[in-house]
Amino acid sequence: MKKKKWLYLSVATLLIMIPILRIVILRVNGSLNPVDLAAYSAVSRALFEGNNPFPDHTEFLFTYLGEEVPIVYPGQMLLFALPAYIWGNTLQIIYILINIIVMFFLVALTLVKACGFQWSDFRTPGEKQLCYALCVFLCSVSTNNMTIIRTGQIVLILTLCLYGMFWGPRSNLLRICLFAFIAVTKYSILTVFAPILFFKGHWKLCIYSFCIFVLLSLSPVICGNNLVEVFQGYFKAVKILFQPGQCNHYDMCTLMCHLGFFKISIINHLLKIIVVGIILWLCWREWKNEYFSDTLLMLSLSLTMLISYHGFHDIVLIFPLFLIRLFDFVKTKQWFQFVGTLTFFVYCIIPGTILLHISSWIGKIPRIDSIIYLVNNPWGFKLQHVFPITPFFTIALTLWSLYLYLHVKEQYRFEIPASNKSVPPQKQD
Repeated sequence: MKKKKWLYLSVATLLIMIPILRIVILRVNGSLNPVDLAAYSAVSRALFEGNNPFPDHTEFLFTYLGEEVPIVYPGQMLLFALPAYIWGNTLQIIYILINIIVMFFLVALTLVKACGFQWSDFRTPGEKQLCYALCVFLCSVSTNNMTIIRTGQIVLILTLCLYGMFWGPRSNLLRICLFAFIAVTKYSILTVFAPILFFKGHWKLCIYSFCIFVLLSLSPVICGNNLVEVFQGYFKAVKILFQPGQCNHYDMCTLMCHLGFFKISIINHLLKIIVVGIILWLCWREWKNEYFSDTLLMLSLSLTMLISYHGFHDIVLIFPLFLIRLFDFVKTKQWFQFVGTLTFFVYCIIPGTILLHISSWIGKIPRIDSIIYLVNNPWGFKLQHVFPITPFFTIALTLWSLYLYLHVKEQYRFEIPASNKSVPPQKQD
């Protein structure tokens, strides 16, 4: 029996150490280019010193502290001003450590809150400890998570904040702060989630969080910044990001999720109208329900990816929901639903270079470039006619989420204490 436990412990340790060693090797080899982390630091420091970081609207990049960094929301100034002054190796190492800890904790929290695990299972050699290590391994080596680590994104931290609103301490103030932090650091995450939350009766949570969001957005004024000039420059720069030839447009990037890959813009607009129609239907259908089902949250996040700016790495927001569904389908022996959900999860683990080669092969279909934007030589890869496979994955994920939302009977319930509601909800018949 002892030998079996040692075997479980050895395999679990190996599964956990592999992604950590991979990150360390990438760091040592200089393969990590945390440009987004540089952005948070550079914009915050510039504003903190009373300098407008958006003086030139002709380019989507600006240079500060010797780094070329993309545009970020000015309301983040107070959150990242202090880290900006320790920019360099120290901040990058701290960032990597935080993301590793968040990944380990987020997977553990998901398994405990929604999959029947106990905290003691993670320190006890056995099948559950091995299962936890496997989940950590799969989530850590995914293209989504590695892109986050490589580019310095904070999406993984925001994912913990999102689920912390449901699973965190029963403190209204903490929940409000988490919601406001998500809003000011990546407001596009809340495009669908926030309206549904509001229609479910959580008005106080939405309003109080919005007040904090506004205060943080106005905070650059305390350092002598002209808010009108700063925000004018910010929105002009954001607008430029989506123009042809810029990094958020499909003629330059294949990993965007939003609906904008058709060369005939009217098709993109029609698809977005359909998505907005589904969102309105969701709000109408859910406003009397007092909880968020896991399938509702999966569907709302999938819809968010389609209508607002998101890259493939943002799919990490749905990883806890993948785990919840997979464990539930195994428990209830719903193998068709299990295989379908696992397919989307496995896709996220396929290395990006393989996906690029597959996309390049699809892009060679005759006359496809007259309908859809194709990319040549993305990120230095010598590939021609790269097809934007990511939005099609997101569309398929949305349709699958809609199927699960309508057909899964025993859904996991994410609940927010009733004290955050202005009016007690009525249960659906």
